[in-house]
Amino acid sequence: MSDATVGVVLAVGAIGGIAFGLVAGRASARWGSGRVAVVTILLCALVAPLTALAPSPWILAVILAWMMGMDAISDAAMNAHGIRVQKLYSTSILNSFHGCWSLGTVIGGAIGAGSLLIGAPLLPTLIFSAAIAVLATVIASRNLLPGSDPDTHLDEEVPSFADLGSVGQRFRVASLTPLTFMLGIFTLLAVTVEEIPPRWSSIYLGLIGVDEQFVGIAFVAFTVAMMAGRFTGDRLVDRFGELTVVRLSMVAATVALVFGLISSSLIGFTLACIVTGYGIATLFPAAMRAAAHIPGIRPASGVTVVSWLARSGFFIAPLIVGFVAESAGPGWGIACAAAAAAIIVPMATVLRWGSTPSPRAVNSTG
Repeated sequence: MSDATVGVVLAVGAIGGIAFGLVAGRASARWGSGRVAVVTILLCALVAPLTALAPSPWILAVILAWMMGMDAISDAAMNAHGIRVQKLYSTSILNSFHGCWSLGTVIGGAIGAGSLLIGAPLLPTLIFSAAIAVLATVIASRNLLPGSDPDTHLDEEVPSFADLGSVGQRFRVASLTPLTFMLGIFTLLAVTVEEIPPRWSSIYLGLIGVDEQFVGIAFVAFTVAMMAGRFTGDRLVDRFGELTVVRLSMVAATVALVFGLISSSLIGFTLACIVTGYGIATLFPAAMRAAAHIPGIRPASGVTVVSWLARSGFFIAPLIVGFVAESAGPGWGIACAAAAAAIIVPMATVLRWGSTPSPRAVNSTG
């Protein structure tokens, strides 16, 4: 395939994710977020090996659109179910869930790299990966929470949209609220901070004269730091509070990126990626928790809408940054991430919606 064809195929796949993404809220309301997550993961994994057998780019595009669609639904459903589990634990655990997701990407990358190293054919590699995903999903499905998803996670019950008519009507109302829109903007900015520095790092480092064999260091450093931040983020959130952690993290990310770009060095920019990767780790879990606690909206519907807006951000942010980089250079393109982090600091107030007292505070009062 030509580069242009590859781009079109990948774009069609991304469009599939955006097109299917809004189904998660309706499906979770009807069948439960746990069941929806399991079924869509299986439907994605079982189709994955077909990508190696696609007879044409357009068949491949259709397969990828289906896979990305199932991934979008499972993503929202898993977050909705994870928030149910977190509510029962009465402590922050959603960051660790996202840490497991990050670990999964590392394992998947290792399988791919290992298959290339030993020269394994693509089809057996995909079958092996799909088998692991199916096995893990089946095992995990035995521990899902029973019953349907609640109408609210708020401590004080508020009128839900259950009395507003059909699920479709409720969903349209939910998607148009200022709260979901603001959380969507929050996640769009978070996407910019999460995606731009690592994705553009090799181009930027090459531009400032770093040897080719070292240009991937910043990407790896960012990825590892973000995974570490997610596995340690729950402790920080429990101790200092979600809003404080997000704001301090984004202040640190803004300063680090600015000084990393000013330094124009491998060490300086890599350190900036480490700080930014660790700092961005808790933002998506925080947005998902807030989305599940919007008054009057079913948790799964709130999570679905915000997840969909975030997925759209993966389309929008690279386009904006690409235009800036083309006009002023990759350094200014990466500076967009610093600007996004700075905007998040005051905008993090959006996370207060639906907030509840910390478990420790509740327990200390008897």
